[in-house]
Amino acid sequence: MPFNKLIQKNKEFWTRDRSLSALLVYVIVNTFLVIPFVHFRAGEISYSVIYSLILVSGVFAFGAGLHAKLAILLLAIVSFIVRWMLLIHPVAPVRIADDILSITFYACLIAFVTWHIFREGDITFHRIQGAIAVYMIIGLIFSKAYHLIFLLDPNAFTMPTLQEDAESFYSRFIYFSYVTMTTLGYGDIIAVNLGAKSLVMIEGLIGQLFPAIMITRLVTLELEYRKNRKG
Repeated sequence: MPFNKLIQKNKEFWTRDRSLSALLVYVIVNTFLVIPFVHFRAGEISYSVIYSLILVSGVFAFGAGLHAKLAILLLAIVSFIVRWMLLIHPVAPVRIADDILSITFYACLIAFVTWHIFREGDITFHRIQGAIAVYMIIGLIFSKAYHLIFLLDPNAFTMPTLQEDAESFYSRFIYFSYVTMTTLGYGDIIAVNLGAKSLVMIEGLIGQLFPAIMITRLVTLELEYRKNRKG
């Protein structure tokens, strides 16, 4: 059946190294081209479509046991519903639920991609791109966490030219998250809430330690794999 073939091709694609490059492209497009315009109606729809597709696609490719697949499938369905509810009825409880589900989904995605990167085989250019994607997804997790804190406490951050639309703030937290992760610290957005301050410190540490640890591990694995292959 065509549907079964489509599922099989999707699974084959997401279990190959080139899928990591595709994921990186998705994250870059989503982060730098879609989210900055999310306060426009077209941007909201585009973001929801891309987000929903990656959720559904990832469910069928997730290499895990039955219970894990069912849990991921349930997460995808609930996230899909909440994301589209946000377009129709953008109230605070729905936004909060969307942030929590997004953080959970991105954490699962990081687990899957990390497993893919470190599985047996050569450390290819695709796997290096996968490591970059993981780094960027970590930034997305923190951006959602900052946005969640803001929804719970509107005075958690100080920033210039505040707007009334809560959804439009998310693009600001994307910017704030990556500035924090790279320790640029421009100072235009400042965490005031204690929880937000703690997250800022944690993200700053991850931003410095992750590249060093990841690069060291990838180089070590590649050297070991070449040594074993020659032996």
